[in-house]
Amino acid sequence: MQQENDNTNKRMNVSYRPMGELIRGVFFILFGLYALFSEKLGFGKLNISTELTYALGGVLCAYGLFRVYRGVKQLFF
Repeated sequence: MQQENDNTNKRMNVSYRPMGELIRGVFFILFGLYALFSEKLGFGKLNISTELTYALGGVLCAYGLFRVYRGVKQLFF
């Protein structure tokens, strides 16, 4: 009986912060992918050097993956 109450309390105490982490992470990943592939796909050219564009895209994707990891960790573990 007590275990059932604990499970329902955990569901009711859902915090919105992990959801924000997930959403921010997805946005960072999308911006990173845009930086990496925008010139190749013809979406436009960023006004910075190619090496810096790849570095920026890689850093944005890595940071986005970190945010998604933190959000999933807080939501499910």
